[in-house]
Amino acid sequence: MSDIPSELYDNILRRVPADSLLRFRTVCKEWRRLIDDPSFIRSHTDNQLSSATLLIRNSDGTRLYSISFDSLDYNNDAHQVLDVIPVQALYRKGVPRIPELPVASCNGLMLLSEPYIEKTWLVWNPLTRQLHKLPEPDIKYPRLVGSGIGYDSASDDYKVVRVDRLYLGNESVYQTRVYSLKTKSWKMSEDCPRHFPVPNPNASVFLNGVMYWRSHEFVIALNLETEHYHKLPLPPCLGNPFETHLDALGGFLVLSEYYSMKRIDGWVMKDYEWVKLFSFGGVYGSGFMWNLRPVAYLKSKGQLFLQHDKGFFMLDMQKNFAKKFTIDGLPDNFSSQFFPRSLFRLDESCDVAVESTAGMKNKYNQRFKNSVTITDTRSHSYRSDV
Repeated sequence: MSDIPSELYDNILRRVPADSLLRFRTVCKEWRRLIDDPSFIRSHTDNQLSSATLLIRNSDGTRLYSISFDSLDYNNDAHQVLDVIPVQALYRKGVPRIPELPVASCNGLMLLSEPYIEKTWLVWNPLTRQLHKLPEPDIKYPRLVGSGIGYDSASDDYKVVRVDRLYLGNESVYQTRVYSLKTKSWKMSEDCPRHFPVPNPNASVFLNGVMYWRSHEFVIALNLETEHYHKLPLPPCLGNPFETHLDALGGFLVLSEYYSMKRIDGWVMKDYEWVKLFSFGGVYGSGFMWNLRPVAYLKSKGQLFLQHDKGFFMLDMQKNFAKKFTIDGLPDNFSSQFFPRSLFRLDESCDVAVESTAGMKNKYNQRFKNSVTITDTRSHSYRSDV
């Protein structure tokens, strides 16, 4: 190892999956120092954002899996094998169970909060198994309407945001509080614009230093550096979608519009304007269009992954066709979310036990190879506009 320049294996390790790096910390002191270095963790996290890694949750939140689609050969219709990595779910007294995905997350960190239990707020890293418990903010008669977690690169700080609706006489205000993982404290911030209510208080999306929520009339954006709000318009409607979903996929803000059982339209934000990404209809097999949800977008390959009931679709927007594939061994009912794994280390400021690195190494060393069946569905109605 002494004959290999440090810059070379530094460059190599930045491309290694996070769960492998967790084991590689035991190779030697030099590797442990490098892998634990905050600058290395930041650059490694940025590299992981380009991969199509999903977190899978079963219906009751008792089982979690991590799946990467990067190794699939989509030009090959033959039988292929995909590694499914088990992720141990949380079983701790006072810790909320993992809710249905997607949930608020950022760079491999997940915000565990229960809208109706105001005192239980945790930041969790599923890879390192570390937890950070947030103190309860001083709020009288709170009514939570929005929450999220994001990263402020200017201050190199992860921040948790909560928005509460407070009634002041005959008026109501949407009060914003920001928690800093660096200072471990809450502070008041700018009040959110009126008409904030969103369908799901936990359904925030973080992208490039900005936190987003979809309201009924527009997209609300909070800059985590300045902590100022601004509003973005919704895409131009070609009809009356009965439901919309906002996601951060492949480094882009993606809005999906559902039109009854007929089709789903996808829009991507480019230069503060919405551009049509795809229009998809005629889903393979049974099920409804609102069960179809984008979960990953690889712009460099022109591919979009969508979950539908028990399987997944891959839309190739360059070749203009779609394929469906299923993963044997997954639960009958599950939810999924794009979720890169991160080495970011929390300070374990929580009154629960956290597993040792040696224990994690043994668990993550046990992988299950499950079969993946890929079916060509070129006959389905699909159109890409990008």
